[in-house]
Amino acid sequence: MRFMVFVRSPDPLAALHTDALERGGVLLDAGDLVPHACGVSGYWLIDVRNREEAVERVKRIPLPACVVEIRQVAVV
Repeated sequence: MRFMVFVRSPDPLAALHTDALERGGVLLDAGDLVPHACGVSGYWLIDVRNREEAVERVKRIPLPACVVEIRQVAVV
């Protein structure tokens, strides 16, 4: 299943912490969003077994003072 993870942070570099997702082989794409003033500094697209795995993998990433939103990507 694919999930989009939105990173909301005052730090524009917060969304760049993708090492753990890359090492785990689940990161499909990541990017920075402009402008940061809208509150979302970036996104990750990951491919995992289920929502629980998505949550567990995101929890392992050091994201101080960040809010993340995890949304399942619809299969078309």
